[in-house]
Amino acid sequence: MEQALDHCADLVRARDRDRWLATLYSPSAIRPALFALHALDLELAQVVATTTEAMLGEIRLAWWREALTKLDIAPPPAQPVLASLGDYALPLGVKGQALEPLEDAFLSLLIEERLAGRVLDDHLDRRGGTLFAACATALGVAQPSARALGRVWALGQLVREGVKAPPVDPDDARRIAAEAFPARLAPALRPLAALAGFAAADVARALGDRPAGVPGGIGRQVRLLRWVATGR
Repeated sequence: MEQALDHCADLVRARDRDRWLATLYSPSAIRPALFALHALDLELAQVVATTTEAMLGEIRLAWWREALTKLDIAPPPAQPVLASLGDYALPLGVKGQALEPLEDAFLSLLIEERLAGRVLDDHLDRRGGTLFAACATALGVAQPSARALGRVWALGQLVREGVKAPPVDPDDARRIAAEAFPARLAPALRPLAALAGFAAADVARALGDRPAGVPGGIGRQVRLLRWVATGR
């Protein structure tokens, strides 16, 4: 169990330092579940990043979807991310079936030629909404606010340097990045709100042809601390 958890935490730290730092501000008892959830998202993102033929990517993503479904009815396999989900996330109320939309989200990055309108909204709901709702479940707080934050966060992931994704419609990106953050967030959601705030800033930079912020940089660490302390 500890080896699988270390794998997840190391994966998040290596590939997305923003999420790693934000998770450290969550209660220690919940961190293993959050690391497992973020590691799942990063593993699926890696499938897209390393796929050269869409059909092969679809097969790999379908394997993950089936494995997530089985988590609800059978012991987790030896794969470290799935094992950590079974050991830490499911006992907190997260369901494998509830994570299945993540596969649909990443599949759209392989088969769509452009992310706009309903296609973009569906992708953001299925990726960011699903992931942040699962994090909220683990944290024991209401999900609607988390899903809204997740949409903005997922948009920010699409504009990161080196990300393999279809072009995003600029007008839709502006619309989503400008969505108001939920009022009166539960303190437990503040680290997730900080991640959404970073994403909104990255989208604004991308639309202005400016480089995105540095994940885990000193500036973001300061803003993360402020978000956690004040909620804004």
